[in-house]
Amino acid sequence: MKIDLGCGTIKHPGCHGIDKLPYDGVDLVHDFDSPLPFEAGTVDFVMASNSLQYAADADFVLREIYRVCRHRAVVCIVVPYAHVSAHIANRRYRQLLNEHAPRYWTRHPVCYVDPDEYKLSGSRNWSLMEEAVILPIEEEDAEQQIAEGESEELDLRLLKLEFFYFPPYDGLYEPHELSLLRQSQMNVAYQMMLHLVVVKERISDEEISIMAAQPLEEPVYVDSQRFRPQEEKSGEPFLYTGPMDLLLDGMRAGEAGSASASIPEEAASPAAQQSPPSNRRHDSSRRKKRAARSPKKTPPARNKPNRSKRAGKRKPSK
Repeated sequence: MKIDLGCGTIKHPGCHGIDKLPYDGVDLVHDFDSPLPFEAGTVDFVMASNSLQYAADADFVLREIYRVCRHRAVVCIVVPYAHVSAHIANRRYRQLLNEHAPRYWTRHPVCYVDPDEYKLSGSRNWSLMEEAVILPIEEEDAEQQIAEGESEELDLRLLKLEFFYFPPYDGLYEPHELSLLRQSQMNVAYQMMLHLVVVKERISDEEISIMAAQPLEEPVYVDSQRFRPQEEKSGEPFLYTGPMDLLLDGMRAGEAGSASASIPEEAASPAAQQSPPSNRRHDSSRRKKRAARSPKKTPPARNKPNRSKRAGKRKPSK
């Protein structure tokens, strides 16, 4: 069975539509802030497109999704990106998520997406669940959580992570530049899409990597929101990313230094003592692309003085 939580008026094809309002096409009128009316391990796919931000308790909804899903079920979540001033001010949004949110949904230390997508982080491990504050609960509350399936260990592992950027950034930056801009500045990306796999049994990282490489179900509308290739665009970037490139180099240098500090000097190889790679290659390619896009401007012609023989000699000034 496939379900679409908070489907609204646009239900994902092939899904059982669930919404708290009786829109046309809704199959089940139900508020997902309460337990889902499905048996455990009966759902193969979950779509939650622009609905999780309205949840009163996102952790409860995620645990309910985990409870009703089978092992290896896929969950697709589309949410407004947290680093947008309009989203922060929106009182209807109860939850705001960014690229670090799925790090609290698993204890598995391995991530299957590009590490640069969550580069600006104080923790090297992917999972941050150990760092979450767990408050003590009363015995009666614990029994109620067990009855509702809330106490089950959560293990949602990220397969894919994609961001959708505001139009001014369309095609003017390299992928690593967009990643740095998104993580360090406001109002760069407006939407985030996550694909996660439900893990309830032993599964190898290789199996999950194979799943991540395959096409996964997504909302129909997101394809029109993706950027075109950079070669099809023209124009100049309006934000300079040089300082952020230096920041990334500094972070790489810090990681290399901390890693080499744990190795004895006599065992350290010359390769480990080299300086971290720079972004000169990216800078040179970026300059070439900008030069190709920008038309060459010819300087205006100047009126040259008449130096022919017919021109009279200048009289010395008195």
